[in-house]
Amino acid sequence: MADPKSVVERHVETFNARDVNASPWSNDADFVAPNGAMHGREEVMGFFGVFWDAFPDGRLELSHLLAEGSVVAAEGRFIGTHNGVMRTPAGDVAATGRPVDLRWMSSYQVRGDELTSEHLYFDQSELLGQLGLMPAT
Repeated sequence: MADPKSVVERHVETFNARDVNASPWSNDADFVAPNGAMHGREEVMGFFGVFWDAFPDGRLELSHLLAEGSVVAAEGRFIGTHNGVMRTPAGDVAATGRPVDLRWMSSYQVRGDELTSEHLYFDQSELLGQLGLMPAT
């Protein structure tokens, strides 16, 4: 059985490498983010694809990882440049060319060497402000 922290670290590495095949997400994964919930590996990968398309140089950086049994809490930053179209439930957002440095926090559930759940938290107003789409906070 893999160490739960190492499974989350592998997720961050595969996210940054855009390596869908090596990503540790289970086929029955659940993912909750601001304004949405995804079910199943394909939908989770689709959510990540939105960020890969909108921020071709985007990457996750971890600053803290805490684990208790199969639950892992992580804190970090998403850093990138908005050079692609961001597809959102409210419509497409054309590239702004602006850099973002966004704080995030997640709670993960690990089963063996797979992620089965993530609850992601980030400040959407902070993101929109950095993109110049609303006043900066």
